[in-house]
Amino acid sequence: AVDALLSEHNCNDTTHTSTTSTDIASIIDYNSLLLRIFGAEGMIDRDVETSTYAALCNVSIAYRYLGRFQNGRIEGWLEGFRPLTVEDLQEEPTSLEIAREMARLHCLFEVPEGELREHHCGKRASADGEENGEAQAGLWDQLTSWMEQAKGYTEFRTPGDTERVKSLQLHDIERELRQILERFSVTRPQTPMGTSQHSTAANASTTSSQGGKIVFCHNDLLAANIMRHPETNRIQLIDFEYGGTNYAAFDMANHFNEHAGGTSAKENGQTDYSKFPDLERQKKFCVEYVKMMRRLQSNGDLSGSNVEGKGLGNADKAEGIIPVEEVHEEAMDLLDQVHQFILVNHLYWGLWAINQAAEEGCEDFDYIRYATNRFQEYYARKKDWEAKA
Repeated sequence: AVDALLSEHNCNDTTHTSTTSTDIASIIDYNSLLLRIFGAEGMIDRDVETSTYAALCNVSIAYRYLGRFQNGRIEGWLEGFRPLTVEDLQEEPTSLEIAREMARLHCLFEVPEGELREHHCGKRASADGEENGEAQAGLWDQLTSWMEQAKGYTEFRTPGDTERVKSLQLHDIERELRQILERFSVTRPQTPMGTSQHSTAANASTTSSQGGKIVFCHNDLLAANIMRHPETNRIQLIDFEYGGTNYAAFDMANHFNEHAGGTSAKENGQTDYSKFPDLERQKKFCVEYVKMMRRLQSNGDLSGSNVEGKGLGNADKAEGIIPVEEVHEEAMDLLDQVHQFILVNHLYWGLWAINQAAEEGCEDFDYIRYATNRFQEYYARKKDWEAKA
């Protein structure tokens, strides 16, 4: 079966890799590979996603792209690794290791030139009329698209599901989204959970005055998308299907919100926001992220892989590169930006869940319950923010 899949890949897929069947056979162990079957059809361009995954593998961010078949692809098997649980995210050493790996992604991966870069980064007209590939955050277009898609559904799989979605009052969600878009486009938004307003983070590859630096983000760093080896404690990020150019702070805000869980089959859409990291843990995460970013930028090291044992390890050595006070200041700037996206992230995944409910139904997973919990937390956080303003 594997040989057949490899043959299909080599006959039908010439856009993602130049690896031949002989090359693949020389590097894989047929007892240790992953056949990934695609889901969420219609919401993800799988050609773009697979090309992106292959590019991430080329810089040792993702793990071993081996080939593509019609409705999936072949990847290397992460021997001995296990996905994290929501409980694992509460462990400080694990949290700091995730911060370091997030920094590696944001710092080391640049979308390759060509169609892939055009897709992720867009094209922006320069003053002389020529086009360039300066990165643009895809967040706002995605939110607007998902909002329009959700509004277009009048019936869901069951009458009960239809009534549950009606009770969510999507026209109110649209109004909230419109207000967020206006705040980001006209003036820098206030900080939902903080009090100080700082400048945007330093050393940004591309910077938006509203949301901070724009990099290639994972956008979906929930516990199950983070693998850890129990003996070495090495971390490997997986499932980059929602990855794209975005605000670095959004990636971090998303990860903080994912501490509440809700996405596993057992949880079935039920979240627990009592597990959201407190302010002190958020600060430690941001400090570790900044320290690793500074170390990577200072070393210019574009190699290294946690899985292959070349990881850069603890970022404490970065403190010798810049003053501790400067690291802390930049981390607090970043945290202010993260707090801007806590609310945005709830609308993002709430709208995603509504569209998933329409396309796939709620028999296997209660997407509507998940959307309800996301929207409820949005309103609760917003009320708390306004009370502190």
